[in-house]
Amino acid sequence: MKKIKLLALFFLITIKSFCQPQVSNPSFPSSVDLFDLFEVSFNLNTSYSNPYDSTNIMVYAVFTSPDNTSYQVNAFYYEGYSFYQQDGYEHAVLDPTNLGYCWRIRFTPTCIGNWNFRIFAEDANGNTQMPNNDTYTFTCTSVANSKGFISMANSRFMKRDAVINGQRRYNSFFPIGPNVAWYNNKDNNTTQPLGIYQYEDYIDSLYNNCNYMRIWLTRYQHLSLYGPEYTQMESGHPKVYFDSILNQKDSAELDYIITYAAQHGIAVMPCILTYGDFQNMNMDPSSKTKWDNNPFNTVLHLENPCEFFTNKKAKTITKNLFRYIVARWGYATNIMSWEFWNEIDNMFYMCDGNKHIEQDVLAWHEEMAAYIRSIDPFNHCVSTSMGSKIDFPYLYSHLFGVLDFVQEHLYENIQNAESKRQLLYCLYKGVVTGHTKYPSTPFFFGEFGFGQRPGNPTYADKDPFGIDLHNSLWASLFSTSMGPASFWQWPHVNSNGLYRRFKPLLIFCQNLPVPSSTFIPAHTGHEYDCVLAFPNNIQTYYMINASQDTIYGWSQDTAFAYQSLRWLTDSTFMDSTHWGLIRRFKQDTVYDPLGYVYTLNQTKKPIPSYNSNTITLPITNQPVGSRYQVRWYNTETGNLHGSVPITYAIVQQDSHGNKFISFQFPSQIRNLQQHTINNTFGDAVFIAVVNNPLNK
Repeated sequence: MKKIKLLALFFLITIKSFCQPQVSNPSFPSSVDLFDLFEVSFNLNTSYSNPYDSTNIMVYAVFTSPDNTSYQVNAFYYEGYSFYQQDGYEHAVLDPTNLGYCWRIRFTPTCIGNWNFRIFAEDANGNTQMPNNDTYTFTCTSVANSKGFISMANSRFMKRDAVINGQRRYNSFFPIGPNVAWYNNKDNNTTQPLGIYQYEDYIDSLYNNCNYMRIWLTRYQHLSLYGPEYTQMESGHPKVYFDSILNQKDSAELDYIITYAAQHGIAVMPCILTYGDFQNMNMDPSSKTKWDNNPFNTVLHLENPCEFFTNKKAKTITKNLFRYIVARWGYATNIMSWEFWNEIDNMFYMCDGNKHIEQDVLAWHEEMAAYIRSIDPFNHCVSTSMGSKIDFPYLYSHLFGVLDFVQEHLYENIQNAESKRQLLYCLYKGVVTGHTKYPSTPFFFGEFGFGQRPGNPTYADKDPFGIDLHNSLWASLFSTSMGPASFWQWPHVNSNGLYRRFKPLLIFCQNLPVPSSTFIPAHTGHEYDCVLAFPNNIQTYYMINASQDTIYGWSQDTAFAYQSLRWLTDSTFMDSTHWGLIRRFKQDTVYDPLGYVYTLNQTKKPIPSYNSNTITLPITNQPVGSRYQVRWYNTETGNLHGSVPITYAIVQQDSHGNKFISFQFPSQIRNLQQHTINNTFGDAVFIAVVNNPLNK
């Protein structure tokens, strides 16, 4: 009997050992450069019904740095794909050498020296096993130049860890670039994606012009980690990826895109979810609903989109998705931020009658932000975006306390004849409003663009030279946003070669130190009937720090505002204000569709509209007699204006005790004697510093 019991015990131990997950065939390099990808590939001894669910199988590694700091990094299930281009579109091929039970771990070492790591695997029964109790080692080597992770520097601006000429330092990071949210399909055929090859073209165009782009991760018929896959049909219907089956082909596309972007100096903000995938009859009664194809409806059978935020199973699936995203792409130093939602507030229109939807959405963000921070060893920023803060003030105000920064989107229809609004002022005012209410939180316009009425000429037709894009970028750069507003209409940028409009900002910002959180935005205008009027018709947007010893700004002749350029051909009348004469539109004006297009033609080029180049800025925190050194930069190159000498402005005081500085807009650009404007945009950027010339 005793012998039988011992045999039974031995049998149970053997069965338990056999059932434990075991790691085999680990492969990894012996050394890696600082801030470069260190990747481990390995196999498990068995498969799992849901390799994306950590309650089913959890695999991770613990890395230990030379200074004995530990990092826990989750592994991810992996299927390899290769790509080739044929007939103008992407073909994806599953790599048979990476089938089976293949797993990977991706890590980025943040200091040089000898690292070690151990791999753990835990299944649903709680069993854990490490192969032979092994500890593996590798070396992180030094490099002369490398870019590290991006993070918040303070409550206004971002920074980036880097090695420059062998020296470790933090550089300022201003995200400069457009949205390139998705790739297209050849001839609108959903089974023929342009895929990674269109992103190659995008990124090649961004290279040396921008340092940032925003992409979407859930765009059916394009890049999407879950949902219908139109390139893979089953019984006449797209294959649906969801929950236990994520889209490995599109994951491989994202691998390629993020890597290719990093090689070209482009940071990426992936937007994970969008309201469009949840769109139902409440929001768009005129068309077939997106909710009809959403797997949270078709597979999980949620009754309505609102349940996404409260349903326990939906939240588990979402966390599994986030876990996979962080495990597979969290290593990337060029991930600027995880963006939970595109325009989360638009979800509310699908939830009419739900009195608790704002509280539910806020609670969801609180839970998901805490979760993603708990699994991201590199502490990437977490964000979300809203289309409007006006309609949902409760959510907007509370989100600031949950996320690293909050984004808004802004679109203005400034093309119609009745419009008097300037998009650049709307962008500026949006940042000021956000910072006034929530002074300790960073702000970013993740999208901006130009609205349009049916029948109006397209924005691309009206502004192929990107003049208003240029103006909006420079004005928003000095609004104390994290960076210039990110343009949405990338097909217009792409078709007109307007990536060059971003390059001067990139060059100008490269050598700027990280601005302090005390910087506040300002302008020299006076608001009159929804329009800013500027003294001497020179619009100046600038930001100034608390001690007021540093000022960054942009000045431009107002003849180059969008509406002003229309005055060259449109019917207008004059209206008098205390700043001078303001041209206004007649309400029934119909503008010349070609008028704005040809403003770069010398015969239609604007001329100075006032007889003074003086710019005056109020100063309160510097004593009378303080001297500012003023340097001017070319907005077409981003470099110091070679033809404009360095000048000085002295703090003065008027008869009312108000202190100010005055300096001259460069006559080389705005020549009042010859009555000419001698550059493309009639503008320049300035840096004014007290007793401390910048080494630029």
